[in-house]
Amino acid sequence: MLEYEKLKYIAKYPTGKLNSNAAVEDGEYPFFTCAHEIYKINSYSYEGEYVLLGGNNANGDFPVFYYNGKFDAYQRTYLIQSINPNYKTKYLYYAIQLRLKQMQKNASGTATKYLTLPILNSINIEKYDYDIQLKMISVLEKYDLLIENNNKRIKIFEQMVEEFYREWFSRKRINNQNAGICTYYKIKDILKFIRGISYSSEEISCEDGMNLINLKNINSYGGFRRDGYKKYNGKFKKEQVVKRYDLIMGITDMTQDRRTVGSVALIPTVKFDSVISADLVLIKSKINNIYLYCLFKFGGISKYISQFANGANVLHLRPDMIKNVQIPIANNEVIELFVKNVKPVFDEIEKLNLQNENLIKQRDLLLPRLISGKLEVK
Repeated sequence: MLEYEKLKYIAKYPTGKLNSNAAVEDGEYPFFTCAHEIYKINSYSYEGEYVLLGGNNANGDFPVFYYNGKFDAYQRTYLIQSINPNYKTKYLYYAIQLRLKQMQKNASGTATKYLTLPILNSINIEKYDYDIQLKMISVLEKYDLLIENNNKRIKIFEQMVEEFYREWFSRKRINNQNAGICTYYKIKDILKFIRGISYSSEEISCEDGMNLINLKNINSYGGFRRDGYKKYNGKFKKEQVVKRYDLIMGITDMTQDRRTVGSVALIPTVKFDSVISADLVLIKSKINNIYLYCLFKFGGISKYISQFANGANVLHLRPDMIKNVQIPIANNEVIELFVKNVKPVFDEIEKLNLQNENLIKQRDLLLPRLISGKLEVK
């Protein structure tokens, strides 16, 4: 019969010390917060093998990471480290992943959900011999390594697109060599914003339904995050339905960092019909969306218009606040040539993301079977 042991007897889990605004855009070390995205920082306070668990989240969607190296952490992030020689920290990482849904149910708070020490102290961890843990880790790490390698390739491709955009549309090039390739237009004259759905908690408390693309699907400073979907079974308008290569923009930010407000993302390949939430707008225009995405993300437009957002606790950006902002739009010939060069790179990024989706699905199906003992490792 499978035996269990309380986490409090296996590991220590203090929290980090820093505020979330300690992050910098191009820091040297990872900075773990309560977000699903890993930020950067220029100093570190910790070094070693840890499980990083976000301790608060508006939706109770607590992130968990494994990291071995130098890093720093937000003051509500738990730094879990094995203190029992019979348990590998990497094994605890996989075992804790299986408890995330239960922790979400047990979390305290209303507007923001919190993981308290009593919740962590009560977690039961499956007890296995050390060599069995190593075998489980070996199986699951194979998937993680493939996913990590794909993510590295994706990052390189994204950097290629950014460099290509800057080479074509940097201010120096436009001013000195290609004067006249861009014309400034007011946003209201070229872009139309369609706001997404306002929904109730009952309409997303479902297992089946449409994909609801929401603020969690926007990465910091732009790009699409593929694990942020919710399910939605309410009403919607036809114009709120999105498809591949549609362009969306965040108009809300749950922090004061302005990481998502004004940031844009291109809709990836989605298996199910999808609609957007009211924290997003769909951008409609006659201009190619790949070019617009690069213009907003790499051309500084997102960062500039994010300054128009306001609010005490939550930042909001109303589209009519930026309607008179002027943005540079290249002529059609230049846009067509630019898109022709970068679209194959976007297609390769999409292929790698789809590979990762399949790998994550396979790993997550395997994980509970391994930890529960239903699937033996030899």
